[in-house]
Amino acid sequence: MSSHVLIISNPEDQHTTVVASHITSLGGTATLFYPEMLGHTGHYLLRMNHGDLCLRLSHSSAREAIDFDSIDSVWYRRPRRVYRARSSLDDETVAFIRDEWEATLEGAYALMNEALWVSHPDRLHTAARKPVQLQLARALGLRVPETLITNDVVAASKFVKRYEQVIAKPSGSGWMFANEGQDISYVLANLLQEDDNHFAGLELSPVTLQEYIPKAYEARVNIVGQEVMAIRIDSQRSAISRVDWRRYDLANTPYTPLQLPEHVEAACASLAKSLGLEYGAIDLICTPDGEYVFLEINGNGQFLWAEVHSGVSVSNALARLLVGATPPLSSTAIRERAIV
Repeated sequence: MSSHVLIISNPEDQHTTVVASHITSLGGTATLFYPEMLGHTGHYLLRMNHGDLCLRLSHSSAREAIDFDSIDSVWYRRPRRVYRARSSLDDETVAFIRDEWEATLEGAYALMNEALWVSHPDRLHTAARKPVQLQLARALGLRVPETLITNDVVAASKFVKRYEQVIAKPSGSGWMFANEGQDISYVLANLLQEDDNHFAGLELSPVTLQEYIPKAYEARVNIVGQEVMAIRIDSQRSAISRVDWRRYDLANTPYTPLQLPEHVEAACASLAKSLGLEYGAIDLICTPDGEYVFLEINGNGQFLWAEVHSGVSVSNALARLLVGATPPLSSTAIRERAIV
């Protein structure tokens, strides 16, 4: 099998090297492209002449220039912002340079219509809107927690009083960056109690509040094209991971393959398809009564750690999708619902 896969990410992303290795084993070619290198060791060329289009990229991590006409599929993973500031440049110049590169790359990606995208950045941007996710999941028959997103202290306080326990979490990605993105921290979900004073300074930035859902266990559901690969996370076995499994206690929280009920599996696949995604990592809660509750979908979610601990090879499934060994989700006849 011969297929040329372009992987767009960053040099520290271990997921890309694992998937690239699988692609090679399947007979494909994987080319790694790091947009952050443009303006340093990378070069971009787009020429339009009498109706003919030539689009090429080159940088030090690629052995030769990338001709976009040769690309069969693209894995848009986790690229960082183009251009690291030089100390001799002022902030306005750096902002201008970054904007120029981002507009240029967006134009290039928009021209790659024939390639399979996993997934296109435009789709990822739309899919990241959490209110859209919640509304669509509910329309597809999944239960979602009662939710309030607000910067109103009075409204937030009333919401907390309405429920015995409430979860507070970021309304965006939760990432915090410092020093030109070199220092990164992450805001996780936290459990609030009614008598606590949580909302000083809330006017500055909204927070997402949700009713706390009791858990038997949690599920990480990986949608890879038409494959649905679920992993059970026994987060409730540890006090550390009980509220948010991303407070890892891997020695005490088993990860095992999970077979979801057919209707839940179908709803998860429909959700990803309706959002235009070919890959999505969905977080579900399974209540003590056996009901599955939708929390969110991440179009570029991590999977290597769960793969190692569960034996569910998401990386291999991604490679098969990218080289064309398995069909994309977009080719299925799943009925889409309007996103409003």
